[in-house]
Amino acid sequence: MGRNDVNFHFDVQNIIDGQGIDIAITGMVIVFFALSVISLFIAALPRILTVVAQKWPESEDRHGPAPSQTVLSAAPSDEMVAAIAITLHRRKGVA
Repeated sequence: MGRNDVNFHFDVQNIIDGQGIDIAITGMVIVFFALSVISLFIAALPRILTVVAQKWPESEDRHGPAPSQTVLSAAPSDEMVAAIAITLHRRKGVA
C-alpha cells in the first residue's frame, strides 16, 4: 500500500464514535480550571507578598547608601573641567 492509497473519511459521526466531543469538553474544563486557578493566584498575590514582606523584611544596606547620603559638589572644579575637555578633545581626534 503506497502513501497515496490511504483514504481518510472525515465525518462528524467519526467524532461522535470516537468520543471526540467528550474529550473536547473535558479539555475545555481542564483549561478553564487551570486559568481560574492562575487568575485567583494573581488576585491574591498582593496579600501574599504583604505577608511575606512582614515575615522576611528586606535589609536596608543591601543596595548601598541612599542617594541622600552621597556627597556631590554643586559645581565641578577647574581640574575636573580640564580633564573632561582633554578627554573629549582626544576622542574627537583633533590634533
